[in-house]
Amino acid sequence: MEMKTLLVTGAAGSLGSELSLAAAARGFRMILLDCDRNGLERLYDRIEESGLPEPALQVIDLAEAGPDDVQEILAAIEAEFGRLDGLVHCAAHFDALTPLEHVPPQEWLLSMQVNLNAAWLLSTLCLPMLRKSGNGRMYFMLEDMAVVGGALWGPYGVSKHALRAMVGQMAAECQGAGIQVLGINPGPMRSPLRSRVYLAENPALPPQPTIAAQAIVNLLLGELEPSGVYVDLSALGAEA
Repeated sequence: MEMKTLLVTGAAGSLGSELSLAAAARGFRMILLDCDRNGLERLYDRIEESGLPEPALQVIDLAEAGPDDVQEILAAIEAEFGRLDGLVHCAAHFDALTPLEHVPPQEWLLSMQVNLNAAWLLSTLCLPMLRKSGNGRMYFMLEDMAVVGGALWGPYGVSKHALRAMVGQMAAECQGAGIQVLGINPGPMRSPLRSRVYLAENPALPPQPTIAAQAIVNLLLGELEPSGVYVDLSALGAEA
């Protein structure tokens, strides 16, 4: 049986790296995408040291990626693997909690590009290969929307609400196409992003991202059934 292929953006990050390692351990051929070459190479070593299949690395900055860049990546995936079965968006950009009137214009544009525009571009261009899979998966990382809709969350909060709306549209349009589209709130977890928000929090208190990563792999494999398009892993608890 041919191994399934999974593309993870933000693969060098806290959740992305743990998800990539967990998915590789469950039989996925991994395509790791991030702008952090050193982080990708460290993850590559972790996967190889675990005796798992060699992953493919795609070093690209989503802040600058255009249609031609994405098409080139997908052409390389099709040439090397001949298929794409899943796409998980873990890439995110967050600078700091800031009132909207004090957000630098460049920071607003950068957040929208990485958190929303690049996710739309990559997703739509991946659709033909995901349809061919027959059991494609397209997952987007969201947040606790009530929290990020509050004061000071700036372009990050706005982009996550826009992304949630896009997930709903994408899910409706992919009905009957054999593609499962989910918006996932992974819940609180240890990460550099969280540490920049909750400055007074003991960094050891939030759970490790491995818990959310394992739950996402269970969703990818159909071992955890979502009750709808939006999945809150923090509500499922560690048993997810």
